Order: sequence, then C-alpha cells, then structure tokens
Amino acid sequence: MPGPSNRISPQDSEQEQAGPSSGATRRCPFLLDNCLRTSHWPPRRRRKQLFTLQTVNSNGTSDRTTSPEEVQTQPYIAMDWEPEMKRRYYDEAEAEGYVKHDCVGYMIKKTPVQLQECIKLFTTVETLEKENPWYCSCCKQHQLATKKLDLWMLPEVLIIHLKRFSFSKFSREKLDTLVQFPIRDLDFSEFVIKPQNESAPELYKYDLIAVSNHYGGMRDGHYTTFACNKDSGQWHYFDDNTVSPVNENQIESKAAYVLFYQRQDVGRRQAQPGSSGPPVSPASSSPSNPEFMDVN
Repeated sequence: MPGPSNRISPQDSEQEQAGPSSGATRRCPFLLDNCLRTSHWPPRRRRKQLFTLQTVNSNGTSDRTTSPEEVQTQPYIAMDWEPEMKRRYYDEAEAEGYVKHDCVGYMIKKTPVQLQECIKLFTTVETLEKENPWYCSCCKQHQLATKKLDLWMLPEVLIIHLKRFSFSKFSREKLDTLVQFPIRDLDFSEFVIKPQNESAPELYKYDLIAVSNHYGGMRDGHYTTFACNKDSGQWHYFDDNTVSPVNENQIESKAAYVLFYQRQDVGRRQAQPGSSGPPVSPASSSPSNPEFMDVN
C-alpha cells in the first residue's frame, strides 16, 4: 500500500493499475511497469519479451510484412520464442499435456487439379493487367489488350514446367497443390490448331518418361527424380547416389516440378526390333532441342 505521504483512493489505484484494455487489476507491480510512481517502488526496468508474433506463409519460412491485405490472404501466424525465455518458461512436455482445441488441427484441404486443366488455362485468352497495357500503333495510345497462346506443332519430347513458386506484391511462397498427371496417353489433340492427321493419333499422345521433384521452400531445397527405363519399362527413384525401383502409383506427388513426356510414335519406333541404327535416346532425338511449356 502507498505510504501516508502519497494518499490515493482504492478506486484511483485500481484504475491506474489496470491496463488500457485488460479490464483487470495488475497484481504484480514489481514485475510490471511502475504505475503508481511512488518512492516505495523499485525503478522501472525493461523486461525481455517472451516471444514475438509474425505472419508467415503455410511453410513458415517466408519473409512477410503485416499489411491488412496480407493477413486476409494468408492467415498463418508464427510464435518466435526468445531462446532464454523459452528455456526458462516453456515446458514442452507440459504443453503437450493440454487438450488441443479442434481449430489447432484444422487445415484447408487444397483440391487437386488435373494437368489437362492447367494446359487449358495455358491456352486460354488472357486479359493483360492495367499495369501492363499494350501500345497501339494506330491510335498511339496504351490500351487494355488480350493475348492467347496456341500450339501449332508438337515436339517428340515435351517438357512441362509446373510453376511451383508464387510471387506477389505481399508474399513469396511455394505452391504445394497436387497436380494429377497421366503416365500414359496424355492427349494434346484438342490443343493443336494445325490440321491434324486423323490416321495417326499417336502423333498427339504422350507417355511419361521422367519427373523431377523439388522438396523444400524458397531459400533451399532438394531435388530427386523418377525415371523410366526405356528397355524394361521399370520406374526408378533417384535420390543423390541412391537408386531404387518404385511402382507407378508412387510417382505422382505434390513435389512434382518438371514433367518429361515422350510422343508415342517415337517410343514405338524405338521399340521396333528391326529399326536400323542404334536406338535414339529422348535427349538426342530430333528436334535436338525439346520444347518447353511453363504451366501455371
């Protein structure tokens, strides 16, 4: 209680001790700020923070600001403990003993997308943003324009690059959406605008021969590969210096980053026993440079 030289009513004392929004009386003035400002209290001292809160992406690794737009689009919060404070006050065994609320285990399930859907979006008419107008040579002004990409011919080896990294004004993050892709009979006939040869449907169908996987986030990661042996048809998993056989149902995953497809007519031509000359590997098949397709 304050001394006789600093008389203060209990009501005033309670108001001064209460925080600006706590609605409760502070009970430990020696551990908090000197609210009563009397000579009987120890001098004010700066306390170490227990932890800090910051918004992050779903991986918890992205550098982000705290703008309102960002919080609305990516509501993930990370608690970063001060090392000394965590050692002194945080008991992991005790924390695990509490019953967790249902919201702790709640995660938004991302619906898988089909590779064909990505290709359709790749060839869909796109309206350019206002920040990226097109300059019209006729009216000498910048206009809102549209653009569209079409496929005229198909290469023997098609490399599809899935854009796994997203960059926006407020965030940078890796996309872990599962893209479901076929291992056989990937049909591109509906996307080719050149008059087609109806008698040779294999000119528009592809079979998967390899997949490059990426694990990790924006700053670091690890690459592995699934590849099919062209002679035996057996799939293998390559992880640094380790190679192991795998089944086809193990190939599709959220880590798929680059897909390698071979046109069916090329594979059948290589498989013919009476073909002249040595077998042509996909990497050296004509044309020498495979076509790339970035699919967002």
